[in-house]
This record gives sequence, C-alpha cells and structure tokens, in this order.
Amino acid sequence: MSSFTGLTTLSGTSIENSGEIRLGNDLNPGSIGQVIISQGQAEAVIWGTSSGTIANPLTMGTNLSLASGNTSFNGAVADTINASNTDTQLNLTAALPIVINDLGGLNREVDIDIDSNTMGVSGGELEVLKVPNALTKGTNITFSSGTTYDGSAAITINAIDNNTEYTAGTNLNLSGTTFNLDTSISGMINISFLNDGTTTSITGSNYPNKPTTGTNLKLTDTSNIISPYFFHNVYGTASTDFDSLTTSYAAGSILGALGASIVAKQTALCVELIVYNYAISSNRDTDMRLVDKGGTEWSIGSSEGGSGTGTIQTEREVHRADETDRQIVHQTWSITGLTVGSTYTFNPQARTSATSNFLAAGGSYPSAFFRGYYLPEAGI
Repeated sequence: MSSFTGLTTLSGTSIENSGEIRLGNDLNPGSIGQVIISQGQAEAVIWGTSSGTIANPLTMGTNLSLASGNTSFNGAVADTINASNTDTQLNLTAALPIVINDLGGLNREVDIDIDSNTMGVSGGELEVLKVPNALTKGTNITFSSGTTYDGSAAITINAIDNNTEYTAGTNLNLSGTTFNLDTSISGMINISFLNDGTTTSITGSNYPNKPTTGTNLKLTDTSNIISPYFFHNVYGTASTDFDSLTTSYAAGSILGALGASIVAKQTALCVELIVYNYAISSNRDTDMRLVDKGGTEWSIGSSEGGSGTGTIQTEREVHRADETDRQIVHQTWSITGLTVGSTYTFNPQARTSATSNFLAAGGSYPSAFFRGYYLPEAGI
C-alpha cells in the first residue's frame, strides 16, 4: 500500500475537506452509502451502515401499505411497501350478465355469469345448450325421439295424416283444398199466375234446378192466408177502456198494449195507428208520435230507434176538436233508412192541448189497431 504524507492532527470547530476521508490503520476510504460510525469512547471510528432514522419519514398514501402495518417509514427498521387496488379505482363496472372477479392483487378477470343449464362455452365461444322450456308434442304430432324437445339435440317433428277427405256439398265447389261458392246460382226466378188461378209460369235462366210449373194453384183457396202486414196488433176488450190524455206524451192502457219490435227485412216501411178519439170539450188538439224502446222520439232514438236512418220526426197533430167531437183517427208514419237484419221498436204515444180528451177502445167503441207493412222502395 502506498504511503501518505501530510497527515495533520486538527482541533477546531469545523472541517472542510475536498478529498477522501480514510479511516483506520489501513486508511480505508469506505464504500458508497457507508457512514462513519462511532464505536464508543477511546475507540476508533469505522465505516458502517447507518441504523438510525431519517429526519422526514415517508408516509403511506392512497392504496399503499407497509407489511408491518405502520402508516409511515423512517428507516428505523426494515419493512415492505405494498400497493393495493379495487375495481372502483380501476374504473371497472359491470352489469349482469357481465361480472368482474378478483384474482388477488391487481389481477381482475371479466366473466359472463351464465345459466350453466341452458348456456355454455365451447372453443372460446358462447353457445346455447337447450331452451329453458321444453316443447311437448300434442294431438296428431310425433317426435323422432323422446316426447319433448328442448333444443339440446336435433329431432324431426311430424304431423299425423288422418286421411280426412272433404267433398263439396250443394252449391259449393271444391278445388284442391279450397271451397268456393257455386256462382252459377244467380239471377231471379219469376213466377207468373194466370187469371184463372189454375196454372203458373216459372222462368229464370240462371237458376238451376228451378221448380216445375205448378198445377191448379188457387189463391182463393180457404187454406191460404195472405196479409200485407208483417205485424198487426189489436186492442179491444169486452168493456170500454179509456186513456185520459194530458199535455205530455204518454201511452196509457190502450196505446201501451200496441207496441211492436221487429227485425227489418227491407229498408222502408209504413206504421199505422187506428184508434177512437173522444173529446168531451171543444178546442182540443190530439197529437201522436212514435218512440223507441227507451221512450225517446223515434227518429232520434238510439235504443232500437231511428237514429241515423234519416226518418223525419214523428210528432203529428192528428185531430183538432172544435167542439165536443168523437171520431176514429187513422195515422200513418213513413219509416226509411232501416238496416236489414237490425231490430227496431215502435211504441205509439199521444197527448192533448188541454184535458177532457180521451182515447177509447172496447165495449161499444171500436178496437185499436197498430200495424206495419213494407214499402217496395225507400221514400214512397
């Protein structure tokens, strides 16, 4: 080892040195990071490792911790610093069926939460194992295997052919599996009667299987009942019945027994009322009208009435007694705009301009009649 010269013993308050500091008999310069350590009184100092504390300790921040559990490190003892993390700090969120699994430390795994009964993973791909609800075969259905189908295995579904055969009946045509109406049935059949009533003539070129000409058809035969009215209601009793009229429309025992409900077969008809009017004081008006099932004036009534038919209002003055008058009133109403097949109700009502005015029927007075007949076309 080379020798050093210029060694000097110093005694002062501070030492300024720009070179090495060597210690011991061998003038050891020390290693990087070593400090001068005192070995006690009367003992030489040596190079060594510091076992003291640092002036400003290191404090653990967010998601950092020491293995010792201490919240700071000052170098006094050896320790291990760890970093932790959470899904929130990693900004990871998931909504079902996606889930995030913690594998420990900073390791996270994103998975799919599946129903292992109906879903699975094969070759890294999601697949359907079967449907949650099975399909069961019903009447006239067969499966190539099993009695239910859930998609877990391929099967064939077959329908049983019961060999049902269809044939076309009267006035129907069958083409393949389609039924059609026999359109050859069209046109009109015309029946003509001769004046002597003994023979008829039947025509109609488009009417198949038309009946043959009748023989000895007599409309005057006593077995025939021919009436122009499709309803014909009568009120007549053994003793006289009086309806006392007021200034408000109403139906007493006479008119209340005459109403009719019909199913229309044509769009237009006439309704007639025949009744005896008995005014025992002069200057009395007698008014009549028709009402529907609910008592509303018929032309606007919606309860089996004429609302929407276009029939004009039915309120009419039918008699004016300028003195004590008694006479039969015959009133007819024209009804139009009916819908064939719909039900309509007609109820007659009456009122007077003053009291002492009556309707009479039965006994010594004629019966009251309420009847209807169809018109050949609307508006006549």
